[in-house]
Amino acid sequence: MAISTNRRGFLGLVGASVLVAGCAEKKEVSRGTAVAADKLKSLVPTRVPFEIPGLKPDLPGSEFVQPGFLSRPAQMVQAVTAKPLTSGKEVTAMTPLWGTVPPGLGSNSYYDTVNERLGGTVRFNISDGNTYGQKLSTVLASGDVPEMVMVPEWELIKIGHFTEAANKLFADLSPYLAGDKAKEFPLLANYDTAAWQYGVFGGVLQGIPWQNDPFPFATFVRQDIMEELGLEHPKTAQDLLTLGKEITDAKKKRWAFGGGMEQELQRAFGAPREWRKKSDGTLEYKYETAEWAASIEFLAKIFEAGYVHPDIVANKDADNKGIFGSGQMIIYRDGLGSWHENMGRFGADNPKFRQMIVDPYPAQAGGKLLMWRNEPASMFVFIKKGLGDARTRELLALSNWASGPFGTQEYELVTNGVEGKHYTVEGGKVKQTALGRKEVAPTYLFLSGRPNANSMSQYEGLVQGLWDWSTKAAAILDNDPFVGIRVERPSKMAGLTVPTEDKVQEIVRGKRPVSEWPKIVKEWQDQGGNEAREFYMKVARENGRL
Repeated sequence: MAISTNRRGFLGLVGASVLVAGCAEKKEVSRGTAVAADKLKSLVPTRVPFEIPGLKPDLPGSEFVQPGFLSRPAQMVQAVTAKPLTSGKEVTAMTPLWGTVPPGLGSNSYYDTVNERLGGTVRFNISDGNTYGQKLSTVLASGDVPEMVMVPEWELIKIGHFTEAANKLFADLSPYLAGDKAKEFPLLANYDTAAWQYGVFGGVLQGIPWQNDPFPFATFVRQDIMEELGLEHPKTAQDLLTLGKEITDAKKKRWAFGGGMEQELQRAFGAPREWRKKSDGTLEYKYETAEWAASIEFLAKIFEAGYVHPDIVANKDADNKGIFGSGQMIIYRDGLGSWHENMGRFGADNPKFRQMIVDPYPAQAGGKLLMWRNEPASMFVFIKKGLGDARTRELLALSNWASGPFGTQEYELVTNGVEGKHYTVEGGKVKQTALGRKEVAPTYLFLSGRPNANSMSQYEGLVQGLWDWSTKAAAILDNDPFVGIRVERPSKMAGLTVPTEDKVQEIVRGKRPVSEWPKIVKEWQDQGGNEAREFYMKVARENGRL
């Protein structure tokens, strides 16, 4: 079931930058170097696929499409027989959650059961995923980190000196995982090599990666409400304006759009995810493209027309999922995992609830279809530095246990809880109980990663629908010039991300005129964007991409 190590191809050479700390005096950011893949090979695990006898997908996997399982296996394999926690010492872990925080230790039978199976207690410090980056920055700045910390990739790229902080605060995992050493932790050795390479920061293997889908997100709709209103999925970005008018009815507390649509529009208009090669052989960043500017202007029209839910207008970090589930908002952008998460969260209380995925669409009819390509890893688990050999191995064993792939007892327990208590099985499909909805949340899931599988067959039409969508999206993946190259974002560039995109949010909300965008781009270029371009062009040339 595991996806091929070479699914991204071109592992070739790996670009890395040394990020310099911001001290009292201003220092120059390193231009970066290109490091051969065989050098990284000495840092990361040698991949050993974990085979589950008899487990065969109903829908075949391919280079960019997860294998699909239309039913749950009758028997689950126990992948880890020994209890990973042996010291008796409580584990502290910081993780995000996009949803309702479950009852805590002592009041949650799911925690009780998993901890009994682990042989020890994990105490979670759970933070709202929508504002997790702010919490993460504060914790890193304090220097007082829990033993295990989950860090989303989309948050760490905004932190100017993340690599320096990681090297200072978190353990080097190569002594435990490099090469054949990872055989001690076979479920960690099951990850793609490309994902592990993204766990290297400043030349040190530190992050246990959450292996990524190739596709970062999609547009989703409340299919039940769309059908009630007699509306079709958008075929172009222009269709969104029509849908906005037809859906939005403030008196009925119903608005067309939620947050995150800016990224879907940037993609639809044809802007690159990050960098793009120009005809003259140089690179341009997404901010500098005409397509990005056009997407901002278009989104500003959607906001101005009143088609965006007022909670999102007031707060870009508002909980989209809750608004979507309530039916007050009908269309929004989210990661692919939101499909099953929302079906489980809202479907039990509202049997009519149906979420559907929208095929990738261009800006206008006949326009070029484009799908952005993800990095090989989207989140990382870090282990605190200085815990000693025995404790570090114990935490790695915990992460290994939590890495159980689909088809294992560990995956089943982490994902669904206890059969008969948190879920039942009807017709080969999992059905969550009221207690399961209350107690089971992505917590232990965030202590590791795992190879992906399209396996949420309990939700009608999801497995086939996701497989069909992925097959279409795979055919239009963008030709990113840095695919397969490990590039750590220069700290000046990372530090500019939040203030620049905050200005985008001000433009679309009418707090700044669209005409200011060229000035904002110039500021980005002068304050570090041009310097970043030099670094990326050097890496691209050294890797034969320019």
